[in-house]
Amino acid sequence: MDGLFKENKKFLIITFIFTLITALLTVSVPLLLTTVFGENYNINKSTLLLVIIFMFITYIIQIVMVYIREHFAYAFNVSHTHKMYRLMHKMNYDDLLQKEPTYLIDRFAMIVNSFYMFIANSVTSLMSNIIILFVCLAIILKINIWLAVILFLLIPVNYFGYKLINKKLMKKSKVMQQQTSTGYKEIIGIFNNVDMVKQTSYDRIENLIRPSVHRVFHSMKEVNKFAQSTSLLIKLLNSFVQNMMYFVLAYFIYTGQTEVSALVIVSIVLPIYFVSLQAFTSINLEFRDMQVSNDFITDEIYPSVERDGQKSIDRIDTITIKNAIVEIGERIFQYDVNETFSKGDIVFVTGTSGSGKSTLMKSLLKYRKCSGLKINDQNITDLNNQSLREQIYYLSQDSSILPVSIKQNIAFGKDENAIDWDMMSGLDVIQSVLAHHNLDEVIYEKGTNFSGGEKQRIMISRLFHEQVDCVILDEVTSNIDKESQHIIFDSILKYCHDKIVFIISHDPGVERFTNRTLKVR
Repeated sequence: MDGLFKENKKFLIITFIFTLITALLTVSVPLLLTTVFGENYNINKSTLLLVIIFMFITYIIQIVMVYIREHFAYAFNVSHTHKMYRLMHKMNYDDLLQKEPTYLIDRFAMIVNSFYMFIANSVTSLMSNIIILFVCLAIILKINIWLAVILFLLIPVNYFGYKLINKKLMKKSKVMQQQTSTGYKEIIGIFNNVDMVKQTSYDRIENLIRPSVHRVFHSMKEVNKFAQSTSLLIKLLNSFVQNMMYFVLAYFIYTGQTEVSALVIVSIVLPIYFVSLQAFTSINLEFRDMQVSNDFITDEIYPSVERDGQKSIDRIDTITIKNAIVEIGERIFQYDVNETFSKGDIVFVTGTSGSGKSTLMKSLLKYRKCSGLKINDQNITDLNNQSLREQIYYLSQDSSILPVSIKQNIAFGKDENAIDWDMMSGLDVIQSVLAHHNLDEVIYEKGTNFSGGEKQRIMISRLFHEQVDCVILDEVTSNIDKESQHIIFDSILKYCHDKIVFIISHDPGVERFTNRTLKVR
């Protein structure tokens, strides 16, 4: 929370100054109106002109604030969205799989929005609304002390009333955020299977998504029903007091206890007062959403951040696997392996299904808690995660194709100007794809406008611009014919002649491309 204020200190100061000026100008209007009418109700034209000028200045400041706020919103949302995604990037491999990226992205969008609303609206408006409230009270006090007392008592009633409501709402909001994110993730997952969706009647699709849709809107209904019914009681109380004040003032005027000008002033002051009083509702709601978001990060994300080592490496010369142990939650994989691999080793990784071949290979990237693995004779747990992963390239048949151009798919976030595209275009791996498509052609979601083999070749092409010392290929040619497999492995091995390469495959024919074999038991 402190960091949120410090990072946005400049915006808060600027916004507070403008808001403070607006607040002072807003309350100055009813103050000046008390002098607009002189005796015999003659209009003081100079004061009236000043009132109009103040009103226009207030409007101009509000317009300027819109531009300032939207500029800040862009910078804030971009910056904090990347912070959330960076946190997700640092999460433990299995926690990320368990919580699911689609769900987390949806939650992070709500979190960033709640942080922005709290900083941009609540913090900056709190002080200005307090000033407005007390200036309005001072004006009413000059007219009638008992009216001022009643208005003053509404402040704690509103503040503590909404605080009590929001305490209960916070629990309900946590459930709602979880239910809506989970529900929409399930719906997206179903509609992503376009082939199945199109060949199935909507009645069956509705049967699939009905529980998710129900959960989403039921959770929203429960929160809104409680929030609106409870807050309505306070709003009705405020409305009742406001209306009764007009009746009381009318009675005072009728009985000669006050002047007609008092009614004019009160008719201007009361709406300003109750708008500021109502602002505490928004502040409470925004604080509640921010607190729910902050609790989610503190309780669920921070504990999932993976451990990191202190030692950095800039190359990999040897990899040693000796009686390795890998933990996945409650499951423990123990490997009866004692091997050391050096550059130039092309290793065929074989074993029965479920023996943990992929699990062992992924552990070389420190995806899971493990022991018995060494890089350059150093325990893998002591190594810095990023420096280690920059030296290893892992590619599996499950690697995703992105809904962007072929060029962007191959670059995968790398500066495109740093890649030799003439060399890339000449690779045997990608030539058959480029015979029918160009590098700038956009790939649809899940690559539905490309064949399975073309998608596989595009993903494999990513390897050829990576500067790594170790390559792990996990069933990368499982969907490719033998002739294409031969072309791909020839290209890969030519590129990887000075690297350590692990090839995981159930196809015994792949072994002929390797010079060592690792049997995983």
